[in-house]
Amino acid sequence: MVDLIVHQLKRTNPALLPTVASTVDAVRHAQIPAEYKRDILDLVWRKAGPETLLSIGQGIRSARYDPIWHAAVRSANPALLFDKWQRFEVFAHSRNRLRIDQTHEKCASFQRYTVDGGTPTTPENLLICGMIIALLEEIGCLGLRCEMPLDDGTAYRVREDGHFSVPDDTNTLMTATWTIEWQMFSSRVEETTSEAEPPDIPLPRSCDSTLRASIETVVRLLMLDIARQWKIAELAREAGLSTRSLQRRLGDAELSFSRLVRLVRIHQACRLLKDSDVPLTTIGFCAGFSDSAHFSRDFRASMGMTPSDYRAVCLSA
Repeated sequence: MVDLIVHQLKRTNPALLPTVASTVDAVRHAQIPAEYKRDILDLVWRKAGPETLLSIGQGIRSARYDPIWHAAVRSANPALLFDKWQRFEVFAHSRNRLRIDQTHEKCASFQRYTVDGGTPTTPENLLICGMIIALLEEIGCLGLRCEMPLDDGTAYRVREDGHFSVPDDTNTLMTATWTIEWQMFSSRVEETTSEAEPPDIPLPRSCDSTLRASIETVVRLLMLDIARQWKIAELAREAGLSTRSLQRRLGDAELSFSRLVRLVRIHQACRLLKDSDVPLTTIGFCAGFSDSAHFSRDFRASMGMTPSDYRAVCLSA
């Protein structure tokens, strides 16, 4: 997240970069503690204002590759994006979290809270609000508008027609809650393809070319968004099959749905462990595992070693 902040400030407020960079450098090559992140956001709040904080998320589309944002923008609809956001907060044991209630196909409400009874800060709230807006627009929400309540009980529109706005007295904004509506949704997932090589799925010799092609199609669909918590009915629908037909084809290939998904997840985890230095928590999430324990257990069962040991072997090779 700090990389994203620095990236966007470089584009919009380069004068802030020396101060921000010095804060980041103090913990270079380490996971940045929450207090450092808060200090950076407080600095941006004081020096550049709330609209800059809201707009930081707009840098997602041009920032360098990050597996978290990559997984987020592959969401086929807002509900899947929201599920990923909340799952990652749990996965990463985040103290500050976001309660999301999609009240309608084209509307959702949001509330920031902490798991230990504290209070998220205003700069943090504005950053997260802006990031949710950017992600929704990136996956295909059109005509998006966002409203935050004011302390007098009215609402203020902070996002409309692609622009951010804040009241003259920003202290009147109740930034812990907001609502977002969009006029229509047009998924952009079909515009992307997976850049990774597919896993080599072991199939029996009895599989004919038609069955092999069908399994390959299903694998490609999984790889388009392996961070998604797939259900067999959803995968069948994406493949143009009934659930029963998919189950039958998997059975003919001596596969189960859960085993196939696990094979693709392990393949993705291995790729990220080998080709990146991102934290294990990030890799487990982006490969679609429900939590760190599940990731470690399944990885060891499949590869005969822990994720960290696998990374060490790759680095020493």
